Amino acid sequence: MSNRSIERRIVVGVTLAMAATILGSGALIFETYRSSARADGELSLTKFLEISAERLAAESVFASRPGPPGLPGPSSGLDAYPWICWRAEEFSELNRSANFPDLRLPKVEAREAGPEGKPTGLQFVEAVSAEGLHYRIVTASFVPVIRGVPDSRRGDSRGGRRERDRRAQGPPFRPDDQFLILVASPMQEEFERFAELAKLMLFGGVAALLAAALLIRTSVRRGMAPLGVLTRTIESLGQGNLDRTVKLPDAPLELVPIVEALERSRGQLADSFAREQRFTDDVAHELRTPLTGLRANLEVALRRERSLEELKSVLRTNLSSTLDLQQIVDSLLLLRRTRTVSEQTHPVDLREEIEQAFEEQRCLLDERSLTVTYDVEDGGPSTASGTLALVRRITSNLARNAADYANTGTSISVALHAASGFLTLVVENHSNALCEETASRAFDPFWRADTARSADDQHVGLGLSIVEGCASALGGRAAVEAKDGTFRIAVDLPIA
Repeated sequence: MSNRSIERRIVVGVTLAMAATILGSGALIFETYRSSARADGELSLTKFLEISAERLAAESVFASRPGPPGLPGPSSGLDAYPWICWRAEEFSELNRSANFPDLRLPKVEAREAGPEGKPTGLQFVEAVSAEGLHYRIVTASFVPVIRGVPDSRRGDSRGGRRERDRRAQGPPFRPDDQFLILVASPMQEEFERFAELAKLMLFGGVAALLAAALLIRTSVRRGMAPLGVLTRTIESLGQGNLDRTVKLPDAPLELVPIVEALERSRGQLADSFAREQRFTDDVAHELRTPLTGLRANLEVALRRERSLEELKSVLRTNLSSTLDLQQIVDSLLLLRRTRTVSEQTHPVDLREEIEQAFEEQRCLLDERSLTVTYDVEDGGPSTASGTLALVRRITSNLARNAADYANTGTSISVALHAASGFLTLVVENHSNALCEETASRAFDPFWRADTARSADDQHVGLGLSIVEGCASALGGRAAVEAKDGTFRIAVDLPIA
């Protein structure tokens, strides 16, 4: 998968979102404006029909008959809109206004008669004339009101004569008269306004989108600037420069967790490199002593002729140094294997193993007048999940460490109890070798308390490191505590 810029993703994504928003909003505004204009135009046509329908029908009736017009004066007031009038039952055109354009007329059908004197069945359509002009057309059905009174009610009074005169001049509508009226309204100006509005919104939207894209890109670059600072800070870190703190002044909220995680990682790397450096130094120191002894003994033995007994003495000394080297190498290899252990675990009786480990130290315990007391609940769980080799390494190192460093004539306490799915083995003894401040380094390879460093010491400072490594490899943990002259180490192993 090819690398893609986060900045480009953000800019493109936000720009597309804005384009969709602008397009949708523009379309909504344009359609709202067009609907409003259409509604206003239809309302105007409807008002015109309501006012002029009877006049249009009357003029059409008179215009369709031979002879002089029955309505005096021109019908200029009716020419506000072009119109056509049909008689519904005959479906024949009676009359049209002089200004009616050349339009392809919509299909007009006779409709059910509505209330007298009110246009009904209004239908609106749009059409284009031969000249390319746009019109809005409305068709309606109209039934006029029949005026006058029956002959039986007519009189010779002055009022009756006036009524007869008015009827003689009125439109000659029949009781079954029904008319279809078509009125056209020019909307070319309205159509041009729509086109101008659409063009304005299109160009305005494109300009706004380009400006927004530029602003978004600038804002994103400014917002991502701290990443560049953070990148340069990380690049400046190295094995020899891990003491530099990872900081980002005024870091955005989104980057604060990243900066904190990097700072934690830097601290862990710094501690790891420091431990590796100390480990390398300690390995070199521990290996230098026996190697120096071997070299010195061999050089001294070769300076002159030696007797057989002298050569045997040199060989015994060198053998002792070689055994020391072998112990160091074996311990280092064990530490390495505990980090990558892949053996299948099985139940191991932890109580039996710790008792056997202290029994193997019986000579040293008796020599130093040490006693061992056990605090193990009868019938309680004592089986841990692990491998026999690693569990025995744990118990043997715990027993040897307690036997070597407990104060002479004191008691060593061993406790075993279960809690939260783990079996906890606790070995506690009185010792002046460790204090509360130095106990935290008890698991460091090759580390020994100052009082434990002596010329005849057989320890190389890897015992508790092996205990911790074996416990971790088996899914457990180890912890030490030194307080008030008491050294306490607890090892948790999963219950089988």
